[in-house]
Amino acid sequence: MVQRRQGTADRRPLPLATCALYAVTQVLAHLILPLAPFLVLPRARREPDFLRHLSHRIGLGPTGGGGAVWVFAASLGEMRAASPLIERLRAAGHPVILSYQTPAGLNAGRALFAADAGITHRYVPLDLFWALRLFLRRARPAMLIVLEVEIWPAMLIESARAGVPLVLANGNLVQRVPGARRGWMKRQVLRLYGLFDHIFTRTEAFAARYADIGVDPARISVVGELKYDQRIDPEDPALGQALRARWAGEANGRVLMLASSVQDEEPALLAMVAGLLTADPDLRVLWVPRSPQRFDAVAQALTAQGLPVLRRSALGPDMAGALPDGIRVMVGDSLGEMNRYYAMADLVFVGASLGRQGGHNIMEPMALGKPVVMGPSIWGIAFDAEPAARAGAFESLPDAAALEARIKALMADPATLAAMAGRARAFATARTGASARTMDGLAPLLTRSPAPATIR
Repeated sequence: MVQRRQGTADRRPLPLATCALYAVTQVLAHLILPLAPFLVLPRARREPDFLRHLSHRIGLGPTGGGGAVWVFAASLGEMRAASPLIERLRAAGHPVILSYQTPAGLNAGRALFAADAGITHRYVPLDLFWALRLFLRRARPAMLIVLEVEIWPAMLIESARAGVPLVLANGNLVQRVPGARRGWMKRQVLRLYGLFDHIFTRTEAFAARYADIGVDPARISVVGELKYDQRIDPEDPALGQALRARWAGEANGRVLMLASSVQDEEPALLAMVAGLLTADPDLRVLWVPRSPQRFDAVAQALTAQGLPVLRRSALGPDMAGALPDGIRVMVGDSLGEMNRYYAMADLVFVGASLGRQGGHNIMEPMALGKPVVMGPSIWGIAFDAEPAARAGAFESLPDAAALEARIKALMADPATLAAMAGRARAFATARTGASARTMDGLAPLLTRSPAPATIR
């Protein structure tokens, strides 16, 4: 049974050092604020949407009329993780303010919940005390739910001062360097977790980490991973499968997907792709970089290798455009279409794993029954990768050479690949239910109104 605190008044006060650090960082943030236009200009050039709705960033913009549950899902991935919980909140009658940091998250969230007028979409205010206070006065949220690892000091401190119940959902306290000593500043930041009225996390190991930094174990619940509960629009896999049938054929064609690759591992992946295509004339490679900023670079690097490349954007919104002859490599240069891409694949390599970044999400491909291989760096997703490996749905290889050899072997062994696919789907199905368990834990906090805003 979930144990929880019944009020916000008994939150442990922040230590004086943490409050002092908050004051200093706020001063520094305001000193550099005049430079903000120059700091964001490179990103704005890459993502023009980044500069839209600037009023949101200072606490203005839509608030939904007051009393909504405020959900902060900074990025596209966090929005997807939050989506099953948001659906349960809406089914229970709670209006939602869904705030984002990135244009990709905002655009995807609007598309996913386009038919629901009870969800207000907006960018999150800058982490400045006055912007948060203005937003809180206008929105009067019934609760703030923060996704995964986002710790924004002003957001948490000002919301706590306003009496808003604070919840961390899908908590992910990754221990990057086991046994490492924590510096003074990191210790102060970690103390902000003490402001949460409840933390819903994925595994017992994560729960132990929260307790280790001082969170009351009575305010921690292990509920599983929200991403396994994501609703998959059936149209997306259908579109992906239709394109795969046209591109790779139904009989001998095989598709390897390189998902969420990062810049540091691109040279190794380029060499691997060239080797695999030479060894297997029936192989097709679908490469989907993690960042939109790498779409052009990856396409150009493949072309420089002498490989004819098709960009997904050339196929139109429904992926129905003509396929040129001889195309064996496709670059997925779109956002919000990963379920289409996964549906095309026989095997998925997930990136950020050939360097030291710790690996990206493996839950989404496995939910669609896709076996996953990665490089050696999986510390960021070990909570899923290790049990998935024991289940036979996932493999981590020690280096790029071993990865290439294993991909080659799996693509030549349809029976083994099919067995891994079945185990991947079963693994994902067995881990559903986190959104229902989180919603059950939220219920007592949602039944009361937040205390009046007494911002000091």
